Amino acid sequence: MLTSKSYLHSVFYNLILNSIKYKHPERELILKISSHSGEEFNTLTFLDNGLGIELSKNKEELFELYKRHHHHIEGKGMGLFMVKTQLELIGGKISLESEPNEWTSLTIQFPKNIVTSKSESP
Repeated sequence: MLTSKSYLHSVFYNLILNSIKYKHPERELILKISSHSGEEFNTLTFLDNGLGIELSKNKEELFELYKRHHHHIEGKGMGLFMVKTQLELIGGKISLESEPNEWTSLTIQFPKNIVTSKSESP
């Protein structure tokens, strides 16, 4: 896959850091990263057993700038916004499923044939 190395690094960094940052305080962190290659998209899923997110309250603003879902943990509310923005710039997309206090699953998809701009070389 040819794409922006800096965007992919940022996406992976933010998703892995979120799993670590929002781990459940009463259990060891488990983070499973799986991949699948389809006809049009390469898919990666990040599944952890952390704090989860209450989607019935927060689903509409999950990826908005400065929106935070766990106020007892330090952060600025930029991580998921940046991940979504960077994925969209390379033709990708992100989705999130979660069960509060149980797990969170983030799925990112990249088109198989990503074209990068000249200013952002692979």
